[in-house]
Amino acid sequence: MEPSKIDPAWPNALRWFLSQGLTRFTPWHFLSDASDFAFASRAFQREDVSGEEVFVFAARQDRDDFAGLLIVDGRITDRVVYFHPVFADSSQPSPRTWNIVCDAYEDVFEFVKARVIEDMKDCALDEDAADL
Repeated sequence: MEPSKIDPAWPNALRWFLSQGLTRFTPWHFLSDASDFAFASRAFQREDVSGEEVFVFAARQDRDDFAGLLIVDGRITDRVVYFHPVFADSSQPSPRTWNIVCDAYEDVFEFVKARVIEDMKDCALDEDAADL
């Protein structure tokens, strides 16, 4: 991500990865622009049973899985929420009958350690690095 696009208000853990260009961890990819995953943030706000908000910073390329930083009182926090929205018809109110949150992590480092690395390892068992 271009350094000028990195918001200093974002948690340091996220900025740490972005500042070093560490954004592609197949099958996960981090944002290259703040608006990249705005559609997923809107889906989370609409579908999540808690009614919370997130700033989505990562998406899994082979399924509709996303990771976002929880927003509390208008401030983006360190807490990562890993979720799978259904992208239901947005013209209708969401019934919010199921929890779209798969897991939560203390920060981006814990998310990468616990989820991203495991998913990378699983992909590496099925796909040769030369094919990336």
